[in-house]
Amino acid sequence: MVSMSKLVVMGLLAVLTAAVPIGVMSYLRRRGGRWRDFLVGAGTFFLFAMVLESLVHQVVLTGPLGSAIQGNIWIFGLYSGLMAGLFEEVGRFTAFKLVLRRRREPVTALSYGIGHGGCEAFLILGVTYISNIVISLMMQRGVQMSAEITAGIQSLAALPVTLFLLAGFERIVAMTLHTALSVLVFAAVRDGRHGLFPLAILLHALADFFAVVVIRQAGTLASEAVAAAFALLAGLLAVRVYRNLRQNAENT
Repeated sequence: MVSMSKLVVMGLLAVLTAAVPIGVMSYLRRRGGRWRDFLVGAGTFFLFAMVLESLVHQVVLTGPLGSAIQGNIWIFGLYSGLMAGLFEEVGRFTAFKLVLRRRREPVTALSYGIGHGGCEAFLILGVTYISNIVISLMMQRGVQMSAEITAGIQSLAALPVTLFLLAGFERIVAMTLHTALSVLVFAAVRDGRHGLFPLAILLHALADFFAVVVIRQAGTLASEAVAAAFALLAGLLAVRVYRNLRQNAENT
Protein backbone atom coordinates (compact mmCIF):
# COMPACT_ATOMS: atom_id res chain seq x y z
CA MET A 1 0.00 0.00 0.00
CA VAL A 2 2.84 2.38 0.81
CA SER A 3 5.40 2.59 -1.99
CA MET A 4 8.92 1.34 -1.44
CA SER A 5 10.33 4.82 -2.10
CA LYS A 6 8.28 6.24 0.75
CA LEU A 7 9.31 3.41 3.05
CA VAL A 8 12.96 4.09 2.22
CA VAL A 9 12.56 7.83 2.89
CA MET A 10 10.84 7.15 6.20
CA GLY A 11 13.56 4.67 7.13
CA LEU A 12 16.34 7.14 6.34
CA LEU A 13 14.64 9.91 8.30
CA ALA A 14 14.08 7.59 11.26
CA VAL A 15 17.79 6.73 11.29
CA LEU A 16 18.74 10.40 11.00
CA THR A 17 16.62 11.36 14.02
CA ALA A 18 19.07 9.28 16.06
CA ALA A 19 22.24 9.73 13.99
CA VAL A 20 22.19 13.54 13.76
CA PRO A 21 21.92 14.25 17.52
CA ILE A 22 24.51 11.58 18.30
CA GLY A 23 26.82 12.96 15.60
CA VAL A 24 26.48 16.53 16.86
CA MET A 25 27.08 15.37 20.43
CA SER A 26 30.19 13.46 19.34
CA TYR A 27 31.47 16.72 17.87
CA LEU A 28 30.66 18.62 21.05
CA ARG A 29 32.33 15.91 23.13
CA ARG A 30 35.66 16.83 21.55
CA ARG A 31 35.06 20.41 22.68
CA GLY A 32 34.28 19.73 26.30
CA GLY A 33 30.69 18.56 26.10
CA ARG A 34 29.58 15.55 28.12
CA TRP A 35 27.26 12.72 27.26
CA ARG A 36 25.68 13.13 30.69
CA ASP A 37 24.51 16.63 29.72
CA PHE A 38 23.06 15.20 26.51
CA LEU A 39 21.21 12.46 28.41
CA VAL A 40 19.92 14.95 30.98
CA GLY A 41 18.46 16.98 28.11
CA ALA A 42 16.80 13.90 26.63
CA GLY A 43 15.46 12.77 30.00
CA THR A 44 14.18 16.23 30.88
CA PHE A 45 12.26 16.47 27.62
CA PHE A 46 10.70 13.07 28.22
CA LEU A 47 9.70 13.90 31.80
CA PHE A 48 8.42 17.44 31.35
CA ALA A 49 6.93 17.21 27.83
CA MET A 50 5.93 13.59 27.31
CA VAL A 51 4.82 12.83 30.88
CA LEU A 52 3.93 15.97 32.86
CA GLU A 53 2.64 18.11 29.99
CA SER A 54 0.70 15.17 28.57
CA LEU A 55 -0.96 14.61 31.93
CA VAL A 56 -2.09 18.24 32.00
CA HIS A 57 -3.46 17.90 28.45
CA GLN A 58 -5.44 14.83 29.48
CA VAL A 59 -6.99 16.70 32.38
CA VAL A 60 -7.67 20.00 30.60
CA LEU A 61 -8.68 18.81 27.14
CA THR A 62 -11.02 16.12 28.44
CA GLY A 63 -12.52 18.46 31.04
CA PRO A 64 -15.22 21.11 30.82
CA LEU A 65 -12.98 23.55 28.93
CA GLY A 66 -11.69 20.98 26.47
CA SER A 67 -14.31 21.51 23.77
CA ALA A 68 -14.00 25.29 23.93
CA ILE A 69 -10.21 25.15 23.68
CA GLN A 70 -10.13 22.69 20.80
CA GLY A 71 -13.03 24.30 19.00
CA ASN A 72 -11.20 27.59 18.41
CA ILE A 73 -7.87 27.43 16.59
CA TRP A 74 -6.64 30.68 18.16
CA ILE A 75 -7.40 29.54 21.69
CA PHE A 76 -5.98 26.09 20.99
CA GLY A 77 -2.82 27.63 19.54
CA LEU A 78 -2.43 29.88 22.57
CA TYR A 79 -3.02 26.97 24.95
CA SER A 80 -0.60 24.67 23.09
CA GLY A 81 2.10 27.32 22.90
CA LEU A 82 1.86 28.27 26.56
CA MET A 83 1.92 24.66 27.74
CA ALA A 84 4.94 23.80 25.59
CA GLY A 85 6.78 26.97 26.60
CA LEU A 86 6.11 26.61 30.29
CA PHE A 87 6.77 22.90 30.70
CA GLU A 88 9.85 22.62 28.50
CA GLU A 89 11.52 25.83 29.64
CA VAL A 90 10.80 25.09 33.29
CA GLY A 91 12.30 21.67 32.62
CA ARG A 92 15.44 23.30 31.19
CA PHE A 93 15.67 25.69 34.12
CA THR A 94 15.27 22.84 36.61
CA ALA A 95 17.91 20.74 34.90
CA PHE A 96 20.50 23.54 34.85
CA LYS A 97 19.64 24.67 38.37
CA LEU A 98 19.63 21.25 40.03
CA VAL A 99 20.93 18.33 37.98
CA LEU A 100 23.68 20.22 36.13
CA ARG A 101 24.35 22.84 38.80
CA ARG A 102 28.09 22.08 38.86
CA ARG A 103 28.47 22.46 35.13
CA ARG A 104 29.49 26.02 34.23
CA GLU A 105 31.04 25.46 30.80
CA PRO A 106 28.94 27.08 28.04
CA VAL A 107 29.16 23.92 25.91
CA THR A 108 26.88 22.33 28.51
CA ALA A 109 23.98 24.33 27.07
CA LEU A 110 24.66 22.97 23.58
CA SER A 111 25.01 19.39 24.80
CA TYR A 112 21.80 19.64 26.78
CA GLY A 113 19.97 21.32 23.90
CA ILE A 114 20.85 18.71 21.31
CA GLY A 115 19.83 15.99 23.76
CA HIS A 116 16.49 17.70 24.40
CA GLY A 117 15.76 18.33 20.73
CA GLY A 118 17.19 14.99 19.62
CA CYS A 119 14.97 13.07 22.01
CA GLU A 120 11.94 14.94 20.72
CA ALA A 121 12.91 14.22 17.10
CA PHE A 122 13.37 10.51 17.71
CA LEU A 123 10.22 10.04 19.80
CA ILE A 124 7.95 12.13 17.57
CA LEU A 125 9.32 11.39 14.10
CA GLY A 126 11.67 8.43 14.36
CA VAL A 127 9.41 6.14 16.38
CA THR A 128 6.39 7.11 14.26
CA TYR A 129 8.16 6.31 11.01
CA ILE A 130 9.54 3.03 12.33
CA SER A 131 6.02 2.05 13.40
CA ASN A 132 4.63 3.04 9.99
CA ILE A 133 7.25 0.97 8.20
CA VAL A 134 6.64 -2.12 10.33
CA ILE A 135 2.85 -1.91 9.94
CA SER A 136 3.12 -1.27 6.18
CA LEU A 137 5.38 -4.30 5.65
CA MET A 138 3.10 -6.49 7.76
CA MET A 139 0.07 -5.42 5.72
CA GLN A 140 1.91 -6.11 2.48
CA ARG A 141 2.46 -9.66 3.76
CA GLY A 142 -1.25 -10.09 4.34
CA VAL A 143 -1.45 -9.46 8.07
CA GLN A 144 -4.91 -8.17 8.98
CA MET A 145 -5.07 -4.88 10.86
CA SER A 146 -7.91 -2.97 12.49
CA ALA A 147 -9.99 -0.64 10.33
CA GLU A 148 -8.47 2.37 12.08
CA ILE A 149 -4.89 1.29 11.39
CA THR A 150 -5.73 0.35 7.80
CA ALA A 151 -7.29 3.76 7.20
CA GLY A 152 -4.22 5.45 8.67
CA ILE A 153 -1.87 3.55 6.37
CA GLN A 154 -4.07 4.33 3.38
CA SER A 155 -3.87 8.03 4.25
CA LEU A 156 -0.11 7.70 4.63
CA ALA A 157 0.16 6.07 1.20
CA ALA A 158 -1.68 9.02 -0.38
CA LEU A 159 0.77 11.61 0.95
CA PRO A 160 3.48 12.95 -1.40
CA VAL A 161 7.04 12.03 -0.47
CA THR A 162 7.87 15.73 -0.13
CA LEU A 163 5.80 15.88 3.07
CA PHE A 164 8.04 13.22 4.64
CA LEU A 165 11.09 15.28 3.71
CA LEU A 166 9.41 18.40 5.08
CA ALA A 167 8.87 16.60 8.38
CA GLY A 168 12.61 15.92 8.51
CA PHE A 169 13.32 19.59 7.89
CA GLU A 170 10.88 20.51 10.66
CA ARG A 171 12.84 18.36 13.12
CA ILE A 172 16.08 20.13 12.20
CA VAL A 173 14.36 23.47 12.81
CA ALA A 174 13.02 22.22 16.14
CA MET A 175 16.45 20.97 17.27
CA THR A 176 17.93 24.35 16.36
CA LEU A 177 15.26 26.12 18.40
CA HIS A 178 15.73 23.80 21.38
CA THR A 179 19.48 24.31 21.36
CA ALA A 180 19.10 28.09 21.15
CA LEU A 181 16.59 28.19 23.99
CA SER A 182 18.89 25.99 26.07
CA VAL A 183 21.62 28.61 25.71
CA LEU A 184 19.24 31.35 26.88
CA VAL A 185 18.08 29.41 29.95
CA PHE A 186 21.63 28.32 30.77
CA ALA A 187 22.72 31.98 30.74
CA ALA A 188 19.75 32.89 32.96
CA VAL A 189 20.90 30.31 35.51
CA ARG A 190 24.68 30.72 35.29
CA ASP A 191 25.11 34.43 34.62
CA GLY A 192 22.08 35.70 36.50
CA ARG A 193 20.53 37.15 33.33
CA HIS A 194 17.08 36.40 34.69
CA GLY A 195 15.20 38.10 31.88
CA LEU A 196 16.36 35.43 29.45
CA PHE A 197 14.24 32.78 31.15
CA PRO A 198 10.84 34.41 30.52
CA LEU A 199 12.11 35.38 27.08
CA ALA A 200 12.79 31.70 26.33
CA ILE A 201 9.26 30.81 27.48
CA LEU A 202 7.81 33.56 25.29
CA LEU A 203 9.80 32.58 22.18
CA HIS A 204 8.87 28.92 22.62
CA ALA A 205 5.21 29.73 23.20
CA LEU A 206 5.03 32.05 20.18
CA ALA A 207 6.78 29.55 17.92
CA ASP A 208 4.28 26.83 18.82
CA PHE A 209 1.32 29.20 18.71
CA PHE A 210 2.06 30.38 15.19
CA ALA A 211 2.91 26.85 14.03
CA VAL A 212 -0.53 25.65 15.14
CA VAL A 213 -2.45 28.61 13.73
CA VAL A 214 -0.56 29.03 10.45
CA ILE A 215 -0.74 25.36 9.49
CA ARG A 216 -4.53 25.58 9.74
CA GLN A 217 -4.80 28.93 7.97
CA ALA A 218 -2.08 28.71 5.31
CA GLY A 219 -0.79 25.14 5.15
CA THR A 220 2.31 23.17 6.06
CA LEU A 221 4.86 25.10 4.01
CA ALA A 222 3.87 28.42 5.55
CA SER A 223 3.90 26.88 9.03
CA GLU A 224 7.41 25.51 8.54
CA ALA A 225 8.58 28.89 7.24
CA VAL A 226 7.29 30.57 10.39
CA ALA A 227 8.93 27.92 12.59
CA ALA A 228 12.21 28.41 10.75
CA ALA A 229 11.97 32.17 11.26
CA PHE A 230 11.56 31.71 15.02
CA ALA A 231 14.45 29.25 15.11
CA LEU A 232 16.62 31.74 13.23
CA LEU A 233 15.65 34.57 15.58
CA ALA A 234 16.34 32.47 18.66
CA GLY A 235 19.56 31.18 17.11
CA LEU A 236 20.93 34.66 16.40
CA LEU A 237 20.14 35.76 19.95
CA ALA A 238 21.70 32.58 21.34
CA VAL A 239 24.93 33.17 19.40
CA ARG A 240 25.35 36.55 21.11
CA VAL A 241 24.53 35.12 24.51
CA TYR A 242 26.87 32.18 23.98
CA ARG A 243 29.76 34.47 23.10
CA ASN A 244 29.18 36.40 26.32
CA LEU A 245 29.10 33.14 28.26
CA ARG A 246 32.45 32.13 26.80
CA GLN A 247 33.98 35.52 27.54
CA ASN A 248 32.74 35.39 31.12
CA ALA A 249 34.06 31.84 31.51
CA GLU A 250 37.49 32.91 30.25
CA ASN A 251 37.61 35.85 32.64
CA THR A 252 36.85 33.78 35.75
